[in-house]
Amino acid sequence: MAHSANVQQSTGWPSRTFPAALLVLCTVLAGGLVAGSGAATADPDLPGCTTDSSVPNELTVTCDPGAGVGEHAFIRCRDLLGMPHTHIGATIGTDGGWSRANCAPAETGPV
Repeated sequence: MAHSANVQQSTGWPSRTFPAALLVLCTVLAGGLVAGSGAATADPDLPGCTTDSSVPNELTVTCDPGAGVGEHAFIRCRDLLGMPHTHIGATIGTDGGWSRANCAPAETGPV
């Protein structure tokens, strides 16, 4: 009988982890609100390459042949909780070309 009482006591609601999880969630939300969405930041332009951020939540880098070799587009985005994420596009080769990076569906960017 005593064993059953101990089991009921240890699984009662609310558990001790609930307040801790709630505290973590509130800290993340407050950090996102304080940090805000921020302003778009531009990295230094690469010679022979152009950057296009006219499409929301997307960044495209286009390079002439021989320019931007080994480089790639990257975009910094924020999720719904304000946490920053970086997404990168494909690497640009010796023939030039383009690289595109997109935010995830529930993210906004660039930040």
